[in-house]
Amino acid sequence: MNIGSKMRDINDIFKEISKKNNILKKVLLLNDLKNIVNNILEKYGLTSVEVVNIDIKTSTLFLYVENNYIKQEILFKKGSLLKDINKNLINDKIKYIKFTGGANK
Repeated sequence: MNIGSKMRDINDIFKEISKKNNILKKVLLLNDLKNIVNNILEKYGLTSVEVVNIDIKTSTLFLYVENNYIKQEILFKKGSLLKDINKNLINDKIKYIKFTGGANK
């Protein structure tokens, strides 16, 4: 068994445990979302965005955006972005995007 398949096995175990442990679920989901969101935003030419947090209860993704132009673009394309993000998630879905810090409202 190679290292890649061992890591997949460990990830599968963590994901199974996370179904009963919200803290582990949040950590794993946040890690997945960082990669997913960065890849999707790059597709739209939107950079310098950081995934900061996720509220599992309200299905809200919190982003840190330094540039007001990028923040406005995210708001404008929010429907498409949410659709693309949710296509990449297995169990959870994101309903809302909120901003924390960075560019002024």
